Amino acid sequence: MREHLFPRWGAALFALLPLSEVLYAPATGQTVYAAALAGLLCALACAGAARLAPVWRRVRALQWILAALALWPIATSLARMGLFLQRTVFPTRPLWSLILLLTVCALLCATAGLNRCAMWALPVAWLAGAVVVLSGVLTISQWQVAYWAAPDSTLLHETARLLMRLLPAALVLALSLPEGLSAAAARGLSAGSALLALLALRTVLLLGAHTAALLPYPNFSAAGLAAVGDFARHGEVFFAVPLLLCELGRCAALACVLLLPVSRSYGVLRLPRRAK
Repeated sequence: MREHLFPRWGAALFALLPLSEVLYAPATGQTVYAAALAGLLCALACAGAARLAPVWRRVRALQWILAALALWPIATSLARMGLFLQRTVFPTRPLWSLILLLTVCALLCATAGLNRCAMWALPVAWLAGAVVVLSGVLTISQWQVAYWAAPDSTLLHETARLLMRLLPAALVLALSLPEGLSAAAARGLSAGSALLALLALRTVLLLGAHTAALLPYPNFSAAGLAAVGDFARHGEVFFAVPLLLCELGRCAALACVLLLPVSRSYGVLRLPRRAK
């Protein structure tokens, strides 16, 4: 049966890419504008790349090139997730063990196939989006409008830095789609980038750019101010889990591309049998 990737699944899959940057993105006065601009540029680039996907997936050599290009975003995601967990939750655990555990989880998800990864991305993206919006709503009374900054000369540098994080994985996925879903890719990237900009705005107006610059994970630290009674005193934990799931989903989708040249379908590891 031919695989079919529904547009809403594809949009959710691409929304995971900007959401994966939330925990690691800086929170300067320019991040709000940079996230919106980088998301727009990335959406336009991926919309064009997705139109070329049917051509790319028919050429075996191009599949191997995409698989090689997928290695770098996978490695950076696993490394930074491992570092984040070690610095915030598991300080006594060796880094290699955390990265190994995350790698196994990503590969297990990838063997289910890109369609299932995209299907799982839909509830994960909605959950992460709801947590992002809720963290903004719960802290809105503490926002300091005086921390707002107008665009300045560092905007282009900040935009380029975010593009370097977003574009490699986004282009690899866009060129690997089972179908040309250019509109879904653009919608997903735009929605995820809007949430990233919202989080950057919340962090800057809560902490100020100077205080946020002193923190390794400013968006994560600012989420600790969103407490709901005694049950949710540690708001940063409820904030981080869906975003880590977003990045794990991103790794799994890229791992599907990695498995594509040696499998019949996107991520389902069924090696073709040789004719007897």
